[in-house]
Amino acid sequence: MPAIRHIAIMCQKPLEMADFYKQTFDMHEVTRSGSGRVVYLSDGYLNMALIQAREGGPTGIHHFGIQVEDIDEIRKRLELSEVPEPTVKPGDGRYAEWGGKDPEGNSFDLGVDGWFTQPDEGRAPIRDVTPGTGSA
Repeated sequence: MPAIRHIAIMCQKPLEMADFYKQTFDMHEVTRSGSGRVVYLSDGYLNMALIQAREGGPTGIHHFGIQVEDIDEIRKRLELSEVPEPTVKPGDGRYAEWGGKDPEGNSFDLGVDGWFTQPDEGRAPIRDVTPGTGSA
């Protein structure tokens, strides 16, 4: 059954935000980019990315991620829903295999493998990303 397993939040100061969530809600750090522009936290169940927003860019929820068992079945359901076809995501350490939009244009990621919730789960180092720019 599909389940929400990831949320990405754009923020001005990811490291300070990470400290807030760790101290206030007992979340733990899963990994971060070398510069600290992206910090991944978890409560052991849900993966949360804190991503540094571009200068003057919007902050808040950027997208959420849904773990699915059968991507082909979900793609068929999306086609019946008359939303844009999901797009393949680059295999660069951002975890999701596909990305799409709901009928009102809200972004979501789709992943079969899911998102990491514990430190050092054998993943490659993450790179800095700035959503919407296609660049690091």
